[in-house]
This record gives sequence, C-alpha cells and structure tokens, in this order.
Amino acid sequence: MKHVLPASLLALSLPLLAGCGSIVGAAIPPQTLSNPANLNGATLTSASPLAVQRVGTSVQYDTSATVPAGSFKDLDMSEIPLGIRPYAAEIKASLKSVTVSGACVMPESFTLTLETLAVSVWNSGDKASAATLSSSPSLNIVATRTSGGVGTGAYSLAANSATVGKNDVNVPKALSILTSGGMNDVSVSAKISADNDGLAGCNLTFTLGDSSVTLSNFK
Repeated sequence: MKHVLPASLLALSLPLLAGCGSIVGAAIPPQTLSNPANLNGATLTSASPLAVQRVGTSVQYDTSATVPAGSFKDLDMSEIPLGIRPYAAEIKASLKSVTVSGACVMPESFTLTLETLAVSVWNSGDKASAATLSSSPSLNIVATRTSGGVGTGAYSLAANSATVGKNDVNVPKALSILTSGGMNDVSVSAKISADNDGLAGCNLTFTLGDSSVTLSNFK
C-alpha cells in the first residue's frame, strides 16, 4: 500500500501557487499518517532472550525476532506542488500489551518504565545506512492483568505511547529515506524496567499498538 498525503493539500495550495514554495509550505498543517511502516502488531522481545529479567535493571527489547509485516513504500509526495517537502517528523509508537512468562509470581498489576525508545528506518537492503531516531521518555506504564494460566499472564497497558524525532538531528536523513530510494524497512527498540520484585526470572514480550508518523514544517 502506498501512503499518500491527503489530496486536500493540493487544493489548499492552489490559491497560493503564485507565491514562492515557502509561502505555500507554511500554509500546510502537520499531516499524520497511521501505521505507515506496518508496525502495528509487531512484538518487542528481549535482545538477550536467555538472560534473567531482573527487576530494577533495564532490559533491551527489540523487534528483531519478529520482523514487522514486510517492507513498505516511500511516502508519496506527488500531491504537493512546487517541490515542497516536510522538514520535521515525529514517529509515535505505542505498547498495547505485554505477556509475562516464566517461573515467577505474576501480580495483578505492576508498573513498567519505558526509559528509552528508538526507531530505525533504512532503504531495503541497506541497513548499514539506517537513520535512527531516539528519545528518553521515562514513561511510567501501568500493566493490568487480563488473563493467565500456569507460567504465563497477559496484561493490558495504560498511558502507553511515546514519540521520537522531535529536534533529532537524524530527522533529515530519515525523511530522505522515507521519501526516496524505494522500499523501506523499520525496527523498534526500547529499554524497559519493571517495579515488582516478584517478576524476577520472567520474560516479557510486548506487542506494539497504534503507530503513526506526523510530518510538518513544509517548505
């Protein structure tokens, strides 16, 4: 599926075509595209799956074990006249749920802290040239148990979204990748800690929820 900016942008710009591109760009509001990189439903697993989950110690999670649903096309800028392009971008990712597994005490609720979040994008086949946008949200997320059995428990997550890209020096490179060069790939990683000692020894697997990219500063 090609992700196209709304045709309304063209209609918005037509009365201003007599002016320069920067004037037209200034009239374009931020544009948000939902799930442009097929991240919804991807899972974050521990980068060291055999390591013990120690409460109070950050554990690195990433999408490497469960690649998101295929490569995705460049964002289509053809509806915007005069060669106008966005020069700012924020990518939002959310954690929808977490599954706890292993030999540990599984509480009815506990609090996670999303310490860091990073999203990397690259033209397919050229991961060495990836652009990585990162942030340190220090976001506290309450996990509430929804079901469970022997050795496993499912939890929903509240207050669960964070963004990368704001004032990040790698935004121009990421935008170049997202708008040129053909098919693209993406990965997400995060450092997460938990506050309940009873979770020591368990593994946590996170499922990503809604994701989006917001493009702005058109000129």
